Amino acid sequence: MLPTTKILEQDLLKVRGLVESLAAQWRSQTTNDSLVTQLSVSRETLGEAAENFMSQASESLCLIIDERSETTTAVVAALRRIAPTLASDVTVRALVPPGSRTRWALDAVFPEEAEVRLAALPGLTAVVSDTESTLVSNTPGDPALIRSTSVATNLRALFDTIWPTAPVLDPRLRLREVAQAEELRRVLGCLQEGLIDDVAARKLSMSVRTYRRHVADIMALLRTNSRFQAGARAIETGLLPRRSTRVADGPVPADIVNRVSPACST
Repeated sequence: MLPTTKILEQDLLKVRGLVESLAAQWRSQTTNDSLVTQLSVSRETLGEAAENFMSQASESLCLIIDERSETTTAVVAALRRIAPTLASDVTVRALVPPGSRTRWALDAVFPEEAEVRLAALPGLTAVVSDTESTLVSNTPGDPALIRSTSVATNLRALFDTIWPTAPVLDPRLRLREVAQAEELRRVLGCLQEGLIDDVAARKLSMSVRTYRRHVADIMALLRTNSRFQAGARAIETGLLPRRSTRVADGPVPADIVNRVSPACST
């Protein structure tokens, strides 16, 4: 018998209650320091913690992804970095929101090693490692590492309840997504090179209008306000390789700004 929405909501509330209880104990310093580790909201620090946490998995990693979360960005980027180093028998599964932008971006964001299905669990980002410990963000900006088999077991049970009935992408749709993801990577490469729109469009054998539409899609997907930010975020999340010479943080040089078409700059 398939689980009802009401049962899933009750399970989610139960898990959130456990997480909030442990977080409250940590804040009041009544729990063992080794049980809960509050993490910095700095993306770099959080990414490093997520990478270290996931790299220790020996059997499985189960991810529950919230579409709009700094924790999500850090966790997925960390997964891309460590996935090739995981043992071949470590299974990686992820539940992601069923939004259309998320669907076509799956193959661009997640490594090949991950099996991804669609499910909405708003407000919760979590990674369960070997049903022993959990990286969880129950509210944006409040991530923590929780070494509690109770929390890990309940989150894994919630995950396993949803997984069998969560939609898997149609293989033909996935092929289209892979092709589109590759095209978007090529567009990102042109942004990284600083090419103007008409030059980039000719290089990619597409119209300027299509190229600009892809740029707008990339900026929306990466939640950035400028092309320069989109390139930087793409490198940060692993969609583009880092160059040997690091681009310094700071304002975009004027000569690059002048080369970007005003119609597409936001």
